[in-house]
Amino acid sequence: MIFTRRDFGLLMGVQFLAQAGDGLFQTAVAKAVAFGGQKGFDVESASSVDELITIVLFLFVPYTIISPVLGVVIDRWDRRKLLFTSNILRAGFVGLIGFVGVQTTADEPVSGLLGTEILPSIVLFLVFMLTLAGTRVVLATKSAALPMTLDGSSLVEANAVSQLGGALFQLGAAGVAFVASSFLPSWPIVLAGGVVYAAAALMAMAIKRAGEAHPSSGLADEISRVARSIAAGVSEVARTPKAAVAISTYFWLRFLWSFTIVGVGFAARELVADKDLEVLILTGGAGAAGAVLGFVLAARLHDRVRTTAMLVLGASAVAGVAVAALGGVELKASIALLTFFLGFGFFLGKISLDTMVQESLGDDFRGRAFSLYDIAYNLAWVLAAVVMKLFYDADTSGLLIASMGVVFLIGLALLGNWFKRAGLLSTPVKSASL
Repeated sequence: MIFTRRDFGLLMGVQFLAQAGDGLFQTAVAKAVAFGGQKGFDVESASSVDELITIVLFLFVPYTIISPVLGVVIDRWDRRKLLFTSNILRAGFVGLIGFVGVQTTADEPVSGLLGTEILPSIVLFLVFMLTLAGTRVVLATKSAALPMTLDGSSLVEANAVSQLGGALFQLGAAGVAFVASSFLPSWPIVLAGGVVYAAAALMAMAIKRAGEAHPSSGLADEISRVARSIAAGVSEVARTPKAAVAISTYFWLRFLWSFTIVGVGFAARELVADKDLEVLILTGGAGAAGAVLGFVLAARLHDRVRTTAMLVLGASAVAGVAVAALGGVELKASIALLTFFLGFGFFLGKISLDTMVQESLGDDFRGRAFSLYDIAYNLAWVLAAVVMKLFYDADTSGLLIASMGVVFLIGLALLGNWFKRAGLLSTPVKSASL
């Protein structure tokens, strides 16, 4: 059992608690976060193309700029302290909101423990963004540190546990917050989120081995080396075909997920006349079931295929075929099937891609590789939003979704040729030193 590895168990604990804190805090204040006239700030549940564009610009463009620097930080600074800092900062700011409250511009201000609403609305928005950014830091650092905590255990199994556990903790905590908010004011839930973040921070400092580098030069020298470090990281990935093709494939697969999940959400709302719960069951429930199946089968399927690359292409093809074949069929059953196979293919593919990147690079470059992974995530959402803005029309939404499935499969064929030329489909590539 991989959880017998002490540092791995602690690292997973940090991730799970951090995402549980997200579920508690973000759900507790979701109705109070208003931007551009819309309540909430969830890109996957955007109700219009214009809202999607607004959220994408604010969420993903800044992270794309910051991500390369973050990769250097992950590779050159103490990863335990980075996990501690990202969580303790969130604990402090979230706790402050829970104590003194926020007078928001939405219909539902966030009252504090002191019975006041002192802070201006911009504070809530900034802290909300801080929690999102902190999770990006935690997940990128976790991915870079994970191989160093396993002592040779299965990376595929570990990545599956990380993906599934993180989703369950975040969704579970969000469900608790949603139910609790029906009979409690928001401040106890917000404070609970702060406590959970603090617990994640303390757990991070208990990790003994996270593979972090310890620079011998001073802070000023380190800052001057950031640009060179970013370039070195990009160069290392570029000359490592296994890492380069994995990150490129992740971008393409994430684009399919991002575009389809938003497009299907629009279509589902029209089919069920804006009944949000039924939309959630159609899109989220079926997709979650497929994702769980992908998590469960990942390690078993990995042992039965010749290379991880073959599993990546097979899983991606399942997702692409489902979108191409079912995207244009405007039936509730077809939407559920589409999201099921999309969830299965996406998460099975992502677990395998995470493993490829971790196997292909040494610990001193892994942080920068996962910063490129993060950039791929950001750009996939930007591209999906741009395509939606240019081509989406409610009357032809199904045709557009199906067409994107076909485009995805064409791109996947080109990526498959890259896998083949790199020798990743026939001969397992020796992993880099961990």
